[in-house]
Amino acid sequence: MSGESELRVIAAAARAGVDAGALARRAGGADPLLRASAKRLDALGVVPGLARELAAAQTCDVAEYVGQLAARGIVCVARSDPAYPAPLRELADPPLAVFAMGAGAGPPPVIPGRALAIVGARRAGAPALALARRLAAFAAGAGMSVVSGLALGVDAAGHLGALDASGATVAVLGCGPDVAYPRTNAGLHRRILETGLVLSEYPPGTPPAPWRFPARNRLIAALADAVLVVEARARSGALITADHALDLGRDVLAVPGWAGSPAAAGTNGLLKAGAGMIENEDDLAAWLGLDPPAKAAPPPEDAALVEAAAAGPVHIEELADRLARPAHELAAALSRLELDGWIGRDEAGRYLAIRAAGQPGRG
Repeated sequence: MSGESELRVIAAAARAGVDAGALARRAGGADPLLRASAKRLDALGVVPGLARELAAAQTCDVAEYVGQLAARGIVCVARSDPAYPAPLRELADPPLAVFAMGAGAGPPPVIPGRALAIVGARRAGAPALALARRLAAFAAGAGMSVVSGLALGVDAAGHLGALDASGATVAVLGCGPDVAYPRTNAGLHRRILETGLVLSEYPPGTPPAPWRFPARNRLIAALADAVLVVEARARSGALITADHALDLGRDVLAVPGWAGSPAAAGTNGLLKAGAGMIENEDDLAAWLGLDPPAKAAPPPEDAALVEAAAAGPVHIEELADRLARPAHELAAALSRLELDGWIGRDEAGRYLAIRAAGQPGRG
């Protein structure tokens, strides 16, 4: 069986509670790690007990291990296996193996068509979340897979947008593929399993840990043809994904934010460095070589309201003054436009136009 040494290291490391990939990188590969002496393992700084687990792994039945995973709906593909996802081989430190679940898990795991990664802040504002969801729906509707990390905020919005369009989406986790994290996204995890793909370099049952998420981001970048950052602060995990994408020769795209806003410092910095600017579906279509979307317009009676909100974040009282209309009358129209993706609100509850009249609608 292909990848026996990789799978033996993974099985042993999982029992010892350590990261197999990190150990193999420090030891120079899976085979050297399996052959390492106790003294060598001490030099690597590994936890007590791993030497015993590695010795036991030499005689473990890899076929049985893989079969046990398959019985749970988990596909395991080692790096030396021809079915290993080709884009991951471009990484300087590809995972020893990947574990996949869901409708697209195969074997082998399949990412349909080209892929767009959509990443960003966990605590993104409503306009950023609405835009991420809309752009994901457009890309998925055009036949692309949407890749993200199942985190709160922009990641979840990207997955939801792809599901809105009945398209393909891939969640890359910083824990075992069977672990729904964060727990608030457990329902989304289940929905992705039904139609898409959940992927991880960590064995089933591996709990989330802070250091696993930056490592996870390199897989997101590798699997995508382009990475879109929707909202990110100056120090953001999304920027780690963008850095990996640049190293791999992928396109990096970013949504501009308000000048001076801490929430947009990361994306605006990417734009200064040469990232492609994405404000709407037309921009995304041009960058990705997709057919432009059909145009739409808000209801005629609301066009003036969308135009007034386009000037910048404003409270409802200011809009009422601009349009000479009672605030209570505008409230219903604003709620309707917000649901339809024309209007959003910032952290202060102020309204702003997400797209102008003539830009693509939701459907």
